[in-house]
Amino acid sequence: MKFLYLILAVVFLLPLFNLLLGIHPPRFKTDDNPRHYGLNYERVSFPTEDGLTLRGWFIPAESASRQAPAQEKEPREACATILFGHGYPFDKANILRHALFLHSRFNLLLFDFRYFGESDGAYTTAGLLETRDVKAAVEYVKGREDVDPTRIGAMGFSLSASSFILARHTDVKAIVADSPYASLEKVVQRQFFFFPGPTKWPLVALTKVYARLLLGLKLSDAVPADAVGEQKTPLLLIHGDADSQIPVEHSREIHAKANPASTELWIVPGADHGFAHALAGYDYEIRVREFFERHLCPKTFSTLKR
Repeated sequence: MKFLYLILAVVFLLPLFNLLLGIHPPRFKTDDNPRHYGLNYERVSFPTEDGLTLRGWFIPAESASRQAPAQEKEPREACATILFGHGYPFDKANILRHALFLHSRFNLLLFDFRYFGESDGAYTTAGLLETRDVKAAVEYVKGREDVDPTRIGAMGFSLSASSFILARHTDVKAIVADSPYASLEKVVQRQFFFFPGPTKWPLVALTKVYARLLLGLKLSDAVPADAVGEQKTPLLLIHGDADSQIPVEHSREIHAKANPASTELWIVPGADHGFAHALAGYDYEIRVREFFERHLCPKTFSTLKR
């Protein structure tokens, strides 16, 4: 009888513990900022629709920061503006050095999603409420005089990659998603990997119940693979085939359900979670930069390609 009670305790308490740890993970703060790279930047903040304040850095494009040559009557403009998002459980500073290769031609907005970094928030929802953060960031850059509101893109890693897809924001005209998940429920299933076969399903089901009761959220709403079905927004999926946290099958599933005319999938051999840039290096930067230039700055892109 005691063994039965123990089993029931595990079944009911483990999903609750897993959920609470998932929404309150340790927060890793990175000691880095644009000043370390000699960049001009502005500390910014903006509100979400549910009353939080998000904080970030707006870094003007290098091309817009330079003085125009004497023969040019107007100052140079940035090619476009890119929202840059971090992964779980990190902050904007963690991905700063991964954004620098776009600085030459793009304005960059790096911001902390709710709960992380310098932003407000009592917990993270791994993509469910973070769609509100995406909306807030888009509205912020649209309100700036130095941003063309018709040329906004987004690049995210893991958590933010999935959030950018889930947001379905019509003002985001191109998305690069590095290591997104296809379904948050599948991520939860993987967390119970040590339970064989169908024995993990009661734990997943209870996690969904607890999320509904405690947060008022449905895990089934966080399915980027379903969100891409009717979208025409150009999407570049990047994933390492050695990803130990979110297997490459997640990006393959998103790609399979996405609009084939506007979606690309690049699988980087040997790359673990979030290490595609470090492994592919220059090839990664060229592919991402050309993707954004092609979809956000078609006139200048065609000139550069000649």
